[in-house]
Amino acid sequence: MKCPQCLTDHDVSATKCSVCEHAFAPQQGKSARYVSFYAEYFAFRELVTPQLIKVVYIVGTCFITAAGLLSILSPETLNEYEAGPILTRLGGIVVLLVGNLVWRMMCEGAILLFSLHEVLVSIDTRAKALVLQGKSNRQ
Repeated sequence: MKCPQCLTDHDVSATKCSVCEHAFAPQQGKSARYVSFYAEYFAFRELVTPQLIKVVYIVGTCFITAAGLLSILSPETLNEYEAGPILTRLGGIVVLLVGNLVWRMMCEGAILLFSLHEVLVSIDTRAKALVLQGKSNRQ
């Protein structure tokens, strides 16, 4: 929380400014309003995709890691490739390192889109509150 007079940052629980001694207005708590999960879910205010992406990331990482380790350690796969065991093992190491890194970047990009949505909703909510506050101050 910032002091409106000197713009010093303070903890949310502060009652007055430590620099200019300006008294802060008491924080008004949000009204306890029960909204069911289903109401939020079907109104698309509760996003389930970010949690789903995290689960998909873990499953994908397990598959990529298993494929890399199988390529490195399995003698059956070494006999099937004409490139030879050295290149197959190097390919497995590349899959382990680069494959997991690229998979992580893809999942982070998807979660970033949903994080942007949450930030935009937060900005919209704050803007509406400021507009309402401005209208009440004029009256």
